[in-house]
Amino acid sequence: MSGSTGGNRILRADVFPTFVDYQKKVLTPYSKYKCSAITGSYNYSGKKDFGDIDLIVHLDASNKKIAKKEFIDYLLSLSQNTIVSFVSKKYFGKRYLNTGEIITVLYPIYDNTGWVQIDNIISLSQEESDFKNRFLSLPAIKQGLMLGLIKTVILEDPNVSSLFLLPELNDNQELEFNLSSSALTLRLVDLTPEYKTIKKIDVWKTIDWKIVQVLLEKYDFHKDFEDLLVDIKNNLHNSRSLNRVKGIFKSMVSVKSGERETEKGNEKQHALDLMSRL
Repeated sequence: MSGSTGGNRILRADVFPTFVDYQKKVLTPYSKYKCSAITGSYNYSGKKDFGDIDLIVHLDASNKKIAKKEFIDYLLSLSQNTIVSFVSKKYFGKRYLNTGEIITVLYPIYDNTGWVQIDNIISLSQEESDFKNRFLSLPAIKQGLMLGLIKTVILEDPNVSSLFLLPELNDNQELEFNLSSSALTLRLVDLTPEYKTIKKIDVWKTIDWKIVQVLLEKYDFHKDFEDLLVDIKNNLHNSRSLNRVKGIFKSMVSVKSGERETEKGNEKQHALDLMSRL
């Protein structure tokens, strides 16, 4: 069994037919549904099977909290043969999980070989969908690098912050970018003299992926992980930058219990080993 729902693993050949079936029977009949797309490891890996299907689901709404609640109510109105009760020990009998921007359900695999976990990642615009897909369609190890590198941009070139028309900083303040699948954020950070964070305030936010590309223009994420590490070593000059990349990477990339001795787990462990030696 796989994931929070206790679903089965799904063969690559069954992912797209199951997605089409889910669109037809669940998403398309919903009045606020706009479009959807498969994201995640299905798009970048050659894996033969998967523990779940990650979908970016664009809904016609302006408030995400309300949009999620209404979508959950709709899902629960469907037959239990369509939105299936979870079979995992932890969540046995539940029919959905609501975590962050994700609504998780259990759905029949197209060829009747079991049920697969589907993570509906909710988006309220095409621009937001594109942003999420560009980030989530990177392998976890490259996501971890990107999250760390974005925090070094202003450390490496303080003049970048002048593009955002912000007030002058106090001696104990600095600006940093923060990236997630939700947005790129510029934060004002209060620090101790030892660079320990006291407080963070979000001062600017965007879902324009082109800005992420401009900020990280020195790095080609189509390259192999090892080649990206060489670029990092050559490009980072501030004494705090490399430690920041390594710290963020270690906090974001881990080998989960179910990933041990798997292709995905081995890839993560190899990346962690390389990063520790950087």
